[in-house]
Amino acid sequence: MQKPQSLPPNYGRKRRMRLLQIIVILFLSWAGYTYYSQSQQLNAKQRELVDLQRQVAEVQQEQKQLELQVKRMYDKDYISELARKNFFFSKEGEIIFITPDEKKKNQ
Repeated sequence: MQKPQSLPPNYGRKRRMRLLQIIVILFLSWAGYTYYSQSQQLNAKQRELVDLQRQVAEVQQEQKQLELQVKRMYDKDYISELARKNFFFSKEGEIIFITPDEKKKNQ
C-alpha cells in the first residue's frame, strides 16, 4: 500500500486566505456599488429639492400678488377702474372709444 501524498504544511492556510480575499473583494464591490447608487439617488433628490424650492418661491410670490389684489378690492376707486377697463363702463357724459389691440394689428 502506498502512503497518500501529504499536502504542504501551509496549504490549508493559503486556502483560507484566498477565501478571505474573495469575500473581502466581494464585500468591497458591493459597498462600492451601493455608494455609487446612493450618490446618484442623492444627486437626483437634490435637483428635485432645488426645483421644488423654486416652485415654492413662485407660489409665494403669486400668493403675495393675490393678497395685494384682495386688499385692493376693498378700494372703491380700484373697483371702478377695473369696471371701466374690463367692462367698458363709463362715467356720466364720458364716451369710450375702442381701439384695436396691438396683437390684432400685427397679424
